[in-house]
Amino acid sequence: MKKRIWLQASALALAILLILAVWGCSSGQQAKPTGIERPETNTVSTPHAKASNSPMPAAIKKPNTIKAAGTIEVAFSPNGGGTGIIVKAIGEAKRSIRVQAYSFTSTDIAKALVEAGKRGVEVRIVLDKSQETEKYSSATFFVNAGLPVRIDSDFAIAHSKVMIIDEENVVTGSFNFTRAAEDKNGENVLVIRGDKELAELYLQNWQWRWEASESYKRTSSQ
Repeated sequence: MKKRIWLQASALALAILLILAVWGCSSGQQAKPTGIERPETNTVSTPHAKASNSPMPAAIKKPNTIKAAGTIEVAFSPNGGGTGIIVKAIGEAKRSIRVQAYSFTSTDIAKALVEAGKRGVEVRIVLDKSQETEKYSSATFFVNAGLPVRIDSDFAIAHSKVMIIDEENVVTGSFNFTRAAEDKNGENVLVIRGDKELAELYLQNWQWRWEASESYKRTSSQ
């Protein structure tokens, strides 16, 4: 009888010791949450770019799938002929050229746009706000040549590199209209001809930015 009582007391003591040990471990280390983990409270958040003052047109505020049409000419950098196919596309223009550019330092492309304006093509240009503060910028060059220029300052950067030519041909890609894009960088440029449905989407985006931008004003130092 005494032996049975002793065994029961020993078992109870052991159970209490095990419970205390488990409790001590769990209290020293917090259990990890399951499911979606919340970010650390000291995570630095990236500030959002300022929203445009005018809403994006509904037709382009979503991905669009259109039927491919026409032809695509492609070139790669460095020194793969990107500037050449852009100049050629500008030279083909008969009615209109709409331009969006982040950086613009290519003399060849700039001269081609000015020449297009001289032969009666309606050229309109939207540039990023960085071009407004450059001492000798493409904005000044184009305005001096009589081409209308507006500055898009709604966003952190207006990063599009696009031309819409005669409302049916589109120049696009990573290729800035710069000498560095031709000679130094790894870039690509596409000239998509004869796809009016695609050009219409690009035109809507260009028109949205044109109307939301302000006319370029030269300063006395420019």
